[in-house]
Amino acid sequence: MNKARSTTSVVALTLTLAVMAGCGGGEDKKTAASANGFDSPYCVTARTWAVHELNGGGDGAYASGGPAALKKWWKEQLAYLETSLQQAPPEVHDAEVVNERVIRTVLTPVIEKYGFDWKRAEAEASASEKALLSEPPSDVAEAQETRNLYQNRVCGYGGSPVADVAFTANAATKPFCEAVAAQQNGFEKVVSSGFDPAAFRSFLTSDSFQEALDAQDAAAPSEIAADVKADTEWVRSRKLKVLEEFDYDLRRVLLEGSAEDLAVFTYWDPAIVEQDGRVTAYVDQLCAG
Repeated sequence: MNKARSTTSVVALTLTLAVMAGCGGGEDKKTAASANGFDSPYCVTARTWAVHELNGGGDGAYASGGPAALKKWWKEQLAYLETSLQQAPPEVHDAEVVNERVIRTVLTPVIEKYGFDWKRAEAEASASEKALLSEPPSDVAEAQETRNLYQNRVCGYGGSPVADVAFTANAATKPFCEAVAAQQNGFEKVVSSGFDPAAFRSFLTSDSFQEALDAQDAAAPSEIAADVKADTEWVRSRKLKVLEEFDYDLRRVLLEGSAEDLAVFTYWDPAIVEQDGRVTAYVDQLCAG
């Protein structure tokens, strides 16, 4: 299982800011990827924002520059959402309306009230305000899921679907989960570097990364053994090739890559999407602890 796939949607956000950033998995069989969709202004804007968020998103801005930096990021976010609304295709227009409106008219006044200071908001906000900042209402969550699905599948933004299947732990679970965790050793340095190409190259070409792939193959539980083998082979033969082509520069992948490149990178390619979805379901259910 290659958890490095999350790099197309990693923006280092907590649940609080996930409301605003809008990235996620899932599958909508009614949403069909197309070349026109991928190259549309809406999708170009979505991928450009994904690149912007590789710098750390709202959390990163706040951590590095405090309230002033978060205020700047928030203004950029509102501009991005306004542009997305103007460019939105019919499939997601209503969802964009709901998402943009709640962030602009509901969440923005709350964070403005506390001077764009998360620590102050955590200390002083009312229970209802904290609820708004931590989790969207059900109608807003549904709208965000709709736009996320479209951006992920059509725009190549990230977050391929997780299989709808339940797994049960057995003796093979622990060693497999340990191998999955080992693959992430050192990835935090890539994230903290803002996905510097040299840091990304060092991580992905390290012996430990390759050894972790081998360990996953060896430890894979029987119910996902074929899926794990397909996943690790995909990383070696397809995903890393895309990164090599763009000199391990994730920003270039997102801005310059073709629809096919991004389908390979995000596991939306029909040749791997089902296998990866099963492995992801297993990891999410049994390795999360």
